[in-house]
Amino acid sequence: MRHYDLPPLDQLEAFEASARHLSFTKAADELALTQSAVSRQIAALEEHYGLPLFRRLHRALRLTDEGQTLYIAVT
Repeated sequence: MRHYDLPPLDQLEAFEASARHLSFTKAADELALTQSAVSRQIAALEEHYGLPLFRRLHRALRLTDEGQTLYIAVT
């Protein structure tokens, strides 16, 4: 039997929407969540992997190289 160390799927769903929109707010609207809930899910996913997935800029998000790699894998 194979065992995979996967994060919860809701975190991956929040990550995919956030990466596609480059916005926690737009991802939250799409997923019918609050921006805060999406932000917490992304923080938990970053903790799971032990690395940042987004660069948080003033009023903008950018994927890190690791975030880009995960986005390609998730999509």
